Amino acid sequence: MAGLILHGEERLEEGLAAVAREPATAALFCDIDGTISPIAPRPADAVVPDQQRAALATLAPRLGLLCFVTGRSVLDGARLVRLRNAFYIGTHGLELMDPAGVVQTDPGADPYIPRVQAIVAGLRTTELEALGIVLENKRSVLAAHYRLAKDEDAALRAIGQQIVAPARQAGLAVTTGKQVIEVRPPVEVTKGTAALALLGRESYATAFFLGDDLTDTSGFAALHVWARNRPERAAVGVAAVSDESPARVRETSDVWVDGVDGISEVLRRLLAATATR
Repeated sequence: MAGLILHGEERLEEGLAAVAREPATAALFCDIDGTISPIAPRPADAVVPDQQRAALATLAPRLGLLCFVTGRSVLDGARLVRLRNAFYIGTHGLELMDPAGVVQTDPGADPYIPRVQAIVAGLRTTELEALGIVLENKRSVLAAHYRLAKDEDAALRAIGQQIVAPARQAGLAVTTGKQVIEVRPPVEVTKGTAALALLGRESYATAFFLGDDLTDTSGFAALHVWARNRPERAAVGVAAVSDESPARVRETSDVWVDGVDGISEVLRRLLAATATR
């Protein structure tokens, strides 16, 4: 459905043609929440639609690499997607799980975990929950979701006082997304650096990165770096956009699609491009 592709149709077709030439040398990176799964008010309530899972399960053996990239813990991401023949990158690049289920954590995060957990221990949880704030403790990362807040200003003030201020005092990084604020170790690890590390393991010719939020812009940028000055490589960043999308998501991606439905259309085209002829 052409109406689901909002921008970059020509770039999308070029990428699909490259995949069709050599599917086994193609890599597909997929964010989860807001990309292949609709964003839920509470992270625990998110569901990957059966249609998406079926398409990805069919694509997995056709492609050289399928990797799910998420801000969730790597185990939570794997629980949500439920596909075993794939890699998973968790907590925005700090964790990696291979298809055999072996998990590796970036050692640079370890010294900061006690600082994150000290903030968790000091939270006035009942007060935050009463404001509609949903807390997500991912051990090395603490996320505060305020999508359910009736008074967003009050919720942001409380997050600022109880989470952001002590995090900055402790030397932690603070990042934002779609109605979420996170504190994390100040290490140079992102979804993009993790994707580049996987791309470096084999001789891939084409790479797609599907995402929807600010943390995914590092993935779009990483693919562009990977393909820069390499005419034999094709890189396509696909953004699932909505009214909530930060401008930078559009600015750094090649293709814009209409939310999760638009991602379904991209997956449908990838299935067609990789089908046995």
